[in-house]
Amino acid sequence: MNILVAETAGFCWGVRRALDQAVDLAKKTDGPVQTFGPLIHNAQVMEELTEQNIHAFERPSDIRGGTVLVRAHGVRPEAFDQLRASGADVYDATCPLVRKVQKIITKYSNDAYDIVIVGDDHHAEVTGLKGYASTRCFVVADEEQAAQLPEFDRVCVVSQTTQNDETFARTVEAIKPKATVIRATNTVCEPTRDHQSETVELARQVDLMVVVGGRHSANTCRLADLAAKEGAQVLHIETDAELRDHDFSPYRSVGVTAGASTPEWMINRVVDRLESFNPEPVSRLNTWLKHLMGVLVASNVYVGVGAACLSLAASLLLIPHLSREVLLPLMATAGFFILAMHTVNRYQERSHYSGWGSFSPRAFQHFQQAMLGVAVISLTAALGLAASLGLGQFLALAIFGGLGAIYGMKLIPLSWARHIMGIRSIKDLPASKDLAAALGWTVACVVIPLITVGTSSAWRAAGVLGFVFLLVFLRAALIGVRDVQGDKIMGMETIFKVVGKRRTKAVLVGVMATLSVLLLALSLPWQGLPLAACLCVVIPYSCAVSWVYHQRLLPKGAPGEIFVDGQFLLAGAMTLVWHMCQ
Repeated sequence: MNILVAETAGFCWGVRRALDQAVDLAKKTDGPVQTFGPLIHNAQVMEELTEQNIHAFERPSDIRGGTVLVRAHGVRPEAFDQLRASGADVYDATCPLVRKVQKIITKYSNDAYDIVIVGDDHHAEVTGLKGYASTRCFVVADEEQAAQLPEFDRVCVVSQTTQNDETFARTVEAIKPKATVIRATNTVCEPTRDHQSETVELARQVDLMVVVGGRHSANTCRLADLAAKEGAQVLHIETDAELRDHDFSPYRSVGVTAGASTPEWMINRVVDRLESFNPEPVSRLNTWLKHLMGVLVASNVYVGVGAACLSLAASLLLIPHLSREVLLPLMATAGFFILAMHTVNRYQERSHYSGWGSFSPRAFQHFQQAMLGVAVISLTAALGLAASLGLGQFLALAIFGGLGAIYGMKLIPLSWARHIMGIRSIKDLPASKDLAAALGWTVACVVIPLITVGTSSAWRAAGVLGFVFLLVFLRAALIGVRDVQGDKIMGMETIFKVVGKRRTKAVLVGVMATLSVLLLALSLPWQGLPLAACLCVVIPYSCAVSWVYHQRLLPKGAPGEIFVDGQFLLAGAMTLVWHMCQ
C-alpha cells in the first residue's frame, strides 16, 4: 500500500501564530489565559493548552477580568468592547488575513455598499466579519443560496478565508445580475488555496483519501468534500484511533491530508498507523532494526554514545597522544552525564510529549518512571567517575547537573517576571534550550577532559571548546526546527522561535562556516595527518542533515534522530581510526 502525504497538510501560519501568542501569554500573566472560543478546532491540542492554563470561553459575559486572547478567527467589534468593559487585559491574535477582510467590509459598508460574505453562516470567522458591516449583510454558502438574495444597488462580495475559489467565482456570477454595481474581492487566503489545490491533485492519484481534522472544522470538511468530488473514497477522522475499525487491504494507494487545525504530530500518528496496516511483507531484519533504533533513541542511550564519541574526539584534539586508560573514563563520564540530562529534561517536559508523533516521546510517556530511575543511576555514575578524576571535575559536573535539573523550574515570582519579559525560569530565556544543550555538552565533552589532561596551548583549548559548542548548538537548533515543524506547543526557548525560519538558516550556515574555520585552524601546524583534518568530514555530513531538515525530508521518529546524532558517531569513528593509525 502506497501512502502519499500532502506537503501543505496541517497548521496554517495564522493558527500557529495564535498558539504561540497564547503560550507566551500563559508564562507572563497571573491566572489563566482565556480565549474567546476554542483557539483551535482540535480537541487534542485544546487538552494540551488546558495543561498550560489556557482555557476557552464562549460568551463575553463569562469574563470577569484577567487575560483574554482573541483567537485567529477574529470577533465582532462590540465583542471587543464587552471584553474591555469586563476589566480584562485583551490581546488580539486575529489572523492578519482575516483582518484584511474586516477592513474591506468596513470600507465598502461605510460607502453604502451592501455586503455579501461567501462562507459558512455559523462559522466563527463569518460571525466576526458580519459585525463590521453597518449596511445590510448576507451570508451565502454557494450560488444556489445566492439566487435567493434580493436586488442590490451597490454590493461588495468577499469570501471566508477558508472558502473555495470555484465556489466563490460561481457565487459572484450568480450575484452579478442582481446588482447595479458590484465589487467582488476574492479573500480566500493563499495557504487555503494551496492546501485545497494539493488535496485535489492528491485525490486524483489515490484510491482512498484520509482527511484528518475536527468534524466541526469548516476547512477540514471542505477538504473532504473536494476529495470526494474527484472520485476518491474519503475517510474523515479526528485521531489515528479511528483507523482501527477499517479494512485497508482493498486499497493500493492512500492519500493523507489534514485541516488547518491539525498538528503535524497527529498527521504523523495517522501515517504510522496506516503503515502498520500495510499488507506487504516486512523482513524480520527490518522489524528488528526498527525496534532497535526505537529503543536506542527512547532510552537516550544513542545520544549518550554520541556524547562519548564527541568526548573522545575533543580529548585527542586537546592532547593527541592519550592512553586508553585515560580516554575511557572521560568518555564514560560524558556519556552517562548527557544521557541523564536528556532524560531529566524530557521528564520535566513530559506534559508536552503526548503529541510529538515520534517514537521517543511516546515511549517516554509509558516508561517515564523507569527511565527516570535510569537517569538517576546515570547521573550518579557520571558524578562518581568525575570524582575519581578530581575535585574540579566533580564540581564542574555537579554545578551544570544542578542547573540542568532546575532548567524548567519557575524560580522567579510572577510579580517580578512581568518586569523582565515574563521570564520565570532558565527555560524562558530566548534560545535558552539550544544554548543550554550546547553548554552542557561542552562541559561534559571538553571542560572535563581539559581539567584532567590539559592542552598544549590556550588557543587550542579555545578552538576545541568552540568546535564542540557549535557542533552541539547546530544539533540543538535542528531539533528545535523539528519541534516547530512538528507543531510542538512551546515558548521561545529555541533559536528558531526567536529569529524565525530565514534567520535560522543564516545562523546555521554561519555555524557550519565557523566550524570549518576552527577545524582548519586546529590542523595547524600541519604535521602528518592532523586529527582536525580527519574531522572535516563531519562538516558535509552536518550540511546534509541541515538540508534534509529544511526540506522536510527527514525520516520520522527514531530513524530521524539516529540520522541527526550520527554526526557525533562519525566524529568518534574518524577519531578512533586516526588514533589506531598513530
